[in-house]
Amino acid sequence: MKATLVVRRHTLAILISSLFAGPALAEGLTLLHVGDQESWLLSAQGNLRDNASQAVSFYGGVDRLASVMFAAESAAELAGNTVFKLNAGDAFLPGPRLNASFANLGSAYIDGGQDFYDAIAMRHIGFDAAVFGNHEFDLGPDVAARFAQVSGTTYLSSNLNFSATPAFASLAATGTVAPYTLLSTNGGNKVAVVGVTTPLLSSISSPGAVNLTAGWSAGNTEAQNLQALVPFVQQQIDAARAQGAGSVIVISHLQNAANERDVLIPGLRGVDVVLSGGGHELMADADDALIPGDVRAITGLPQIVNGADNRGVALVTSNFGNRYVGELNLTLDDTTGVVTAINGSSLYRVSGALADTDAVAGDSFLKTAVVDPVKSYIDVLNATVIGQSDVFLNGNRGAAGTPGSFQAGVRNAETNLGNLVADAMRHAGGTDIAIQNGGGLRTSINAGNVSVGDTFNVLPFTNLVDVAPSVNAEQLKTIMEHSVANASASGNADGRFAQVSGMRVVYDTTRASGDRIVSIVLDDGTVLVQGGEVVDDARSFSLTTIDFTANGGDGYPFAAAGIEFENAVSSITYQQALQEYITDATSEGGLGGVISASRYGVADPLDPAGRLVDLAISPVPEAETWAMLLAGLGLLGAFARRRNAVAV
Repeated sequence: MKATLVVRRHTLAILISSLFAGPALAEGLTLLHVGDQESWLLSAQGNLRDNASQAVSFYGGVDRLASVMFAAESAAELAGNTVFKLNAGDAFLPGPRLNASFANLGSAYIDGGQDFYDAIAMRHIGFDAAVFGNHEFDLGPDVAARFAQVSGTTYLSSNLNFSATPAFASLAATGTVAPYTLLSTNGGNKVAVVGVTTPLLSSISSPGAVNLTAGWSAGNTEAQNLQALVPFVQQQIDAARAQGAGSVIVISHLQNAANERDVLIPGLRGVDVVLSGGGHELMADADDALIPGDVRAITGLPQIVNGADNRGVALVTSNFGNRYVGELNLTLDDTTGVVTAINGSSLYRVSGALADTDAVAGDSFLKTAVVDPVKSYIDVLNATVIGQSDVFLNGNRGAAGTPGSFQAGVRNAETNLGNLVADAMRHAGGTDIAIQNGGGLRTSINAGNVSVGDTFNVLPFTNLVDVAPSVNAEQLKTIMEHSVANASASGNADGRFAQVSGMRVVYDTTRASGDRIVSIVLDDGTVLVQGGEVVDDARSFSLTTIDFTANGGDGYPFAAAGIEFENAVSSITYQQALQEYITDATSEGGLGGVISASRYGVADPLDPAGRLVDLAISPVPEAETWAMLLAGLGLLGAFARRRNAVAV
């Protein structure tokens, strides 16, 4: 019988097997899912909790998320459903909220070793399975293994080598980490949950010896590594089916739901649901209540994508930061465990705002055991005000849209926060130019007081400032070609996209990757690239970046380009660089505590005076000639001082 699709409000029914002549024997299965929690333990604001100055602080929070999940779980169980709670990875993120665990919980676990506030929350919520994302490895494989060990769940990945370290081998032997796991419903049916980790892991995190398997090759493109992954995931699905799984759920942390939609699902057979993580997309129905200021990225929960066997697969995701809980309801054949219908989906907002009809009180245990101690730790950082910002500083990721009117963010356009951080890097390194990958900037800063806590929220990793004392134009062009290789006029977001300081870069996303840089002009007027060609007699100059990108993170080809960094070990992190740039006196090249609108104001992404200009959307047809003319007239410095930011 052909699959039948019935759509109604908050309900999507897909009949997969023939209807029985008599009464159908069936059982219900409810999936509650979250992902990309990233240590947003206090609220959706990050550092503040229930603070009237920032309304978003009344939303999110892991204790309130738990209350929403427990209420949904109780309702589903009352309806007779089995409930599985699934986590799409990136359960924690380096930064001040994770630092609270290292400061307070070094010997707090039952074995006398390190515990984590994020793991306490995971154990209390009771996740049935989680997948390794990239952030689990940000502090290396030992921390990743320890977190998995104390998380209270089975951590999954079908494409990681769990034999690579003794700690992971021990966890694999006990089944704490595995390619897949089998869960049992109340009716005794087996449901397989298969994990998949991004093939970008080695370039965007620090997995150390825990290498990628499943056909991965450093010589492949991202697309090739994604495609190579598919048959290996299929092997795990087939193995789980052979062990009696009647239905299959894949939790995949591939950084972008489009990767599941366009590559993973179309290549797989025998899959019923794919839970996507890593992309932060807000997938919701048109009438779902959203946190104020949030924008729906994908309308319709779930999305239905055909697999290689022409079966409809439900693709779901649940945003990030403990802001929402996703729910998907399935009907299983009572005898075989085969999914016969997808018959209900919801996205629940996590609200603590008393005026909201869906507001909840936080779970009391997590409020006491997690939120309060983390807040106490953060309050000290928040109380340390280091400056004032006249404007909202845009640290959003950015999202694709129509050419020239996409949602601008640090991963697809120049932003004022990107400019601020790049300037701070340049100040710390004492160099001519600086670049900062957009993926290293994690959130925005509101207008008003700027605290030490804000700088940690924006720049949470332990990335160190690195200086290359001598770089030439050819080398810089290679680096900037890499930065914009995945950029597009419609605003494709990519963590490699560089925020820059000390130069103006014009590129054209209508041209092929590797041949997009049209011009590069230093702030002093030196033309390094003109008309897409390197100027032969261009002088050398110094460059600052972070050690993550200097060592090849986000695929940056510094080594391949022959760029050498100073041997001296840097002791300043990029967070410290930002803090010091804000606080240093203006006579020392700092901001003197004031992030002014005249210097870092909000501008239009089409502004031809920006530091980063895409000719595909810029109204200036010959920007490199225009830039040279301005330089010759001595006006380039004025443009460098203009507000070079992207509108939110």
